[in-house]
Amino acid sequence: MNAKVKGTAFALFGGACWGLSSVVGKLLFDMRGMNAEWLVTARLVFGGFIMLCFAAFQKKGEIFKIWKEKKTAFSMILFAALGMLACQLTYFLCVQYSNPATATVLQYTSPVMIMLLCLFLDRKLPRIIDIIVLIAVVVGVFLMSTHGNIHSLAISQKALILGITTAITVVFYTVWPVRLLREYGSTLVIGWGMFIGGIMLMPFSKFWAPPGRWDWVTVILVAIVVVFGTIVSFSCYLKGVMYLGPVKSSLFACMEPLVSTILTIFLLHQAFVAADIVGIALIIVSVTSLAVNDVIKEAREKKK
Repeated sequence: MNAKVKGTAFALFGGACWGLSSVVGKLLFDMRGMNAEWLVTARLVFGGFIMLCFAAFQKKGEIFKIWKEKKTAFSMILFAALGMLACQLTYFLCVQYSNPATATVLQYTSPVMIMLLCLFLDRKLPRIIDIIVLIAVVVGVFLMSTHGNIHSLAISQKALILGITTAITVVFYTVWPVRLLREYGSTLVIGWGMFIGGIMLMPFSKFWAPPGRWDWVTVILVAIVVVFGTIVSFSCYLKGVMYLGPVKSSLFACMEPLVSTILTIFLLHQAFVAADIVGIALIIVSVTSLAVNDVIKEAREKKK
């Protein structure tokens, strides 16, 4: 199996695991009476701890050097709070108040926000494809949230605000830790981000008093969110980046909203009207086209 096939397989599987975790989370909310705050705490604390164990093995125990400099430590705490914690909490709250497909597709608008931020910081005018994608995403969100009726919302206002907020936090999550990732590596930074974020949320989620109905099914579902939705998904995606590079790997991130939408329909029996389907398709296709354009641009630059 060559590197491209391996990278594609890892990236696709990582995206699928992210999509699966949101559906399992919704099952826990609806069938077991759990809440997003407790589930996110468990996901971040246990997932972060296991990733730090991996990092300790990779870096021969040197996992605390990130805290030796005040500037780096402050940057790490901001990433944990405003990146990792804020992103995960608003996302799963959106799942709780709507459905996994809606939350995931709204979150998937973040690349467009990153594009706009980069254009602003670089003082560049948008390309034609940037404008088309922006219009398509706005129309897609409008169709999903209103079903085409400007006078009413098809999802709750709380869910819509949480979904858009998730996309904004993904921008911070993506842009802020660039220097940290280059200096300390993704496993260590993500591991500390998860673990510290989970510790921050503990007093508010009352982690010591798990909510809902607990049995072996609940334990398995929580384990799926922690193991497959966190550790396996991040590890596979990073493997995909290693084989394909970040630009091409991002192309396969569309698996997350696709898997989430399919599982929401077939496992949760969520009904979507035509406006929902069109809105979801507009967002996925338009955002993915940005990644496709970057892949083409990268290939052309290599030929020069």
